Amino acid sequence: MRNFMAALVAALIAVLPVRATEVTLYNLNGEETTVRSGDVKRMRDEGWYYFDEIYTVVYSEDGRSLNALTNRLDEWKSVGWHENLSDVQTTLYSEDGRSITVWNSEVEAYLAVGWYRTPEEVHTTLYSEDGREISVWNAEVEAYLAVGWYRTLEEVQTVLYNENGEEKTVWNTEVEAYLAAGWLRNRPGIDASRPMVALTFDDGPGPYTDRILDCLVNNNAKATFFVVGNRLGRYGAQLKREAELGMEIGNHSWDHANLTNLGAAALSSQINNTNAKAQEIAGICPAVMRPPYGSHNASVRSAAGMPLILWSIDTLDWKTRNADSTYNAVVSKVKDGDIILMHDIHEPTAAAVERIVPELVRRGFQLVTVSELGQYRAGGLEAGRVYNSVR
Repeated sequence: MRNFMAALVAALIAVLPVRATEVTLYNLNGEETTVRSGDVKRMRDEGWYYFDEIYTVVYSEDGRSLNALTNRLDEWKSVGWHENLSDVQTTLYSEDGRSITVWNSEVEAYLAVGWYRTPEEVHTTLYSEDGREISVWNAEVEAYLAVGWYRTLEEVQTVLYNENGEEKTVWNTEVEAYLAAGWLRNRPGIDASRPMVALTFDDGPGPYTDRILDCLVNNNAKATFFVVGNRLGRYGAQLKREAELGMEIGNHSWDHANLTNLGAAALSSQINNTNAKAQEIAGICPAVMRPPYGSHNASVRSAAGMPLILWSIDTLDWKTRNADSTYNAVVSKVKDGDIILMHDIHEPTAAAVERIVPELVRRGFQLVTVSELGQYRAGGLEAGRVYNSVR
């Protein structure tokens, strides 16, 4: 009986028709047709395609997606659709280390509740007194400060001097060893009881920086140079010489932008890139900053992490381009504790400096850096505070 049934099934299979598999094909206009599998080759030869050969998934910035004809992609892109998910999504970061990927249309809402566009905005670099540095989430900063880390290099480094007036910046943990070897905390020759002023130069280095440095050296004077980051590559030799001569190098932004107009990421970049370039070329990280145009707000003061240095005497040398005018602007008003603003990128300024410096020395003024002025007149400069003078 079993053999009979098997034979019957086999016979039935042999006489029943076999149904062909159906396949859906598409032409370049998106029209579709269903054909038997045996006809697929002929239809493809005639210009029909499989679905994924003529369609591409496109995405909108609010999270929608659709299948678009590949030969019409440019039309879809022209009205705001995108071929890649990465084009319609943004990764945001929180100050406690989280990250999230959202549709572009949601970004502003997330920024409004405390998310940030870049990792740099949610990280802070901290420093130890023995030369270590660490990058931590902003939410962790206070905990690290409580156990002996610091926000700025200025807080963990000390400038020492030898008997010849040469200076060296060392980690705070090294200070006692250097003092024991004969180094001094204060530059030799400075007398706190005598008047002192700080000459400052913006926008350089430039072609006249060396001429100004020559004058300062010849008169045993120091000054502070607020440098622009994108000039340091071209005038690296001048920057190195400033450092070697014991001049103070300050930060004047990367490309002289008005920092109050910038978002957090761009603001951080203007400051940090300039610091990094100065460190790379001259081995010195600026510890003071002058914001371009003297323009600052709470965001700038916080991002700088340094004292912000303005001025009490503005020579307007950039405007007059006249040596006599620059000279008179200084000598007619100067008094103890002044911070004097000039620019080392103008030739008339160099000519004026060659008269100003010896005249101030003749009058008994000591020409010191901004930080030295702060040290002798205020016991040091505070990060985030704005100074027009130090008296």
